[in-house]
Amino acid sequence: MSLNIEKQMKAQLSDEILNALELCSQTADENNFKIYLIGGIVRDLLLKKKSVDIDVTVEGDAIEFCHLLAEKKYCKILQVQSALKTVKAVFKGKTEIDFASTRQEFYPHRGHLPVVVKIGCSLQEDVYRRDFTINSLAMSLNKKNYGEVIDYVGGIKDIKNKKIRVLHDNSFNEDPSRILRALKFAARFDFCRDKHTKMLQEKYINTQLHEDISWARIKSELKQCFSLNSAKVYDMFLVNENYKLIYGQKPEIKGLEIKNLIDKYNPYNVWLVYLGTVLNNKKIIEQFCFTRSEKKIFTDIEFLMNNRLSVMNTNYDIYKFFEKRTTESILVYYLLTQRKEALKYLENLSLVRVELNGDEIQELGIKNGKEIGEILEEILKKKLSGSIVKKGDEIEFVKSKIK
Repeated sequence: MSLNIEKQMKAQLSDEILNALELCSQTADENNFKIYLIGGIVRDLLLKKKSVDIDVTVEGDAIEFCHLLAEKKYCKILQVQSALKTVKAVFKGKTEIDFASTRQEFYPHRGHLPVVVKIGCSLQEDVYRRDFTINSLAMSLNKKNYGEVIDYVGGIKDIKNKKIRVLHDNSFNEDPSRILRALKFAARFDFCRDKHTKMLQEKYINTQLHEDISWARIKSELKQCFSLNSAKVYDMFLVNENYKLIYGQKPEIKGLEIKNLIDKYNPYNVWLVYLGTVLNNKKIIEQFCFTRSEKKIFTDIEFLMNNRLSVMNTNYDIYKFFEKRTTESILVYYLLTQRKEALKYLENLSLVRVELNGDEIQELGIKNGKEIGEILEEILKKKLSGSIVKKGDEIEFVKSKIK
C-alpha cells in the first residue's frame, strides 16, 4: 500500500508554498513533465517538522520546465546553473524553490565534487546518488498521484526506526563530509546510525587517508554542525571520533561547558569555539581556506597557547596578554587551560577604557606624541588597579605630570 501525505502537506506548509506547488503541478501536467518534492522536505513532512528548503526534482530538463513557469508569470527565475541544469526561482509570497534535473553522477576523486554523467535520467537513478535513505524520498506533484511518496531505498522504515543509513558501502569514500552530515541529522532528529553505517564510518575514519578531500565541503558541514550550539553535537563528535577526519585531537572537555560559555559571552563565530578546541594542526588549518577574520581566531589561539601567562599577574599583565585577541580565541584558551584570568578579562578587564584622548591631553599642555602615549598607558595601568576611576581623576593625573 502506497503512502500519501497530501493531507500532511496542507497541514504543515504555508498557503504561499502550497499555491506555488499547485502552479508547478498544473504546468507539469500540461507539458508532460514528471516532477517531485525530493529529499529533506519529504523527510520533514513525515517527521512533522518545519522544513526550510523546498527542493523539486524534474524528470528531464529543469531549466526548460522553469522557463514554462516564468512565461506564465508564475515565478521569477533568480539563478540558473546550465551545467547541472538547476534553477532557483521565487514565487508570490517570496517562496523560493530549488529545481533540479534528475541526474546520475560519480566521484572521480574521494571527497571532491562529483562529475555528472547523465541528466534527465529516471527518478530511481537519481535517488541512488544521495547520502542517506531518510533523504532519498520523493513525493509526486503530478495530479495523477499527487502526494504519493516514492521510496526506493527503505527511507520510510528508517524514519520510523530512527535510523541513519547510507545507500551503499562506498558512500563515505565518495564524500567524507557525509560523516558530519550524519552527525547533524542524528542531533537534530535524535536518530542513530544503523550498525552497518557505523561500521563503514569507523572504517573510513581510521584509515587516515583523507588529506586529499574537499576541505571546503568539510568546513561547510562543520560550520552547520557547530553553529547549532549543541552540547550533544560536540559530545557525539568526540565519542564518534569525527575529529580524526580533520586530524584533530580529543580534549577532555564536555559540550555543555562550551555551550554555557557561548551563551554567556556571545561570540560571533560560535562554531569556531567548538572547532578551536580540537583543531590545532597548522597544515590542516591552512587547507580550510578560512576567511581573514576566521584565520585570526586560530592565530590568536596559537599565540595564547604558546606564550605563558605567569602565576602572579597584575590586572595590567592580564589585560595586555589578552588585548587584541578575539573572544573566540580567549574562550578556547580558557577551555584548554582552565586559566580563570581569561574569564576575568572578558567579564571585567576588557571593559576598562581610558576616557581621555590624545587631543585632550594636548589641550592640557603636553605636546610630545611619545609622552602622550606613555601617559595614556600609565592611566590605563591605574584604572586597572583601581587607583583611577573617573575621567576627572584622569585629568588630575595628567595635570600632576605637568607640574
